[in-house]
Amino acid sequence: MFFLNRTKHRVTNDVTVLIKTFNRPKTVAGAMQKIRRFYPNIRILLADDSRTTVAVKDNKTEIFPMPFDSGVSRGRNFLLEKVETPYFLMMDDDHYFNRQTHLEKMLRLIEEKNFDILSALVFQRAFLRREFYRKELVDFYLNMEMADGVLKFVDGCYEKTKDYVTCDLVHQFFIAKTEPVQQMGGWDDRLKTADHADFFIRAKQAQLKVGYTPLARVDHVHRRDERFSEEYKTFRTRMSEFRQIWIEQHDIQQIVNRDGTVLSAQEFIAQKGW
Repeated sequence: MFFLNRTKHRVTNDVTVLIKTFNRPKTVAGAMQKIRRFYPNIRILLADDSRTTVAVKDNKTEIFPMPFDSGVSRGRNFLLEKVETPYFLMMDDDHYFNRQTHLEKMLRLIEEKNFDILSALVFQRAFLRREFYRKELVDFYLNMEMADGVLKFVDGCYEKTKDYVTCDLVHQFFIAKTEPVQQMGGWDDRLKTADHADFFIRAKQAQLKVGYTPLARVDHVHRRDERFSEEYKTFRTRMSEFRQIWIEQHDIQQIVNRDGTVLSAQEFIAQKGW
């Protein structure tokens, strides 16, 4: 118990939680409630570009109202500039901590194995009935190969042990070393959404060591009344506009998905999803 408390104290001192939220006040309030259940003293920085800024009564949380629809990347970069700790935890506003969200284990592996970015296992809550659900692992851990205008997403890893896996692309729930991510430029401010692949392409180009650990888990939770609201969906379903920006930025002409399907750049831009 003493060791656990000591390592949690280290997380509190050395890690800052960054959350960018938009038009989901109930969702982000639930996420913060879960954080406080397991890490009551960790510092949280929250950027909110909603029409109405979320209200949170928490003296260890700083809320930064931003111009409406500033976008996820601009919000994350704004928060990244505010970090004063050697590490930060980047998470979405719908990531919910649970008893297996062991930030201390993630931090230990970052230091022992010299990761720059380390993610965890992410489980989607799949509702069976209103009050019952099961959790399904969201398998979003990939390598990327890019040459001659072709971007390939491939299954596999560089190194795999029982404690960690190294690869190129992971979930945007991760602990990272602050300085290397700042030096690579963080996120592309132009990308209000569809920022995921671009961030990890540039992390790979900057030679950051990326991976994930099965020793820590987090839930991905959709509040249907917010996730599928007409207003939120309007902003969520414009990914093609911003996907085109990073496709052109990296001069990508063709994409090969993990299942081997080949898409032209325009086909990839037009598809739904991330």
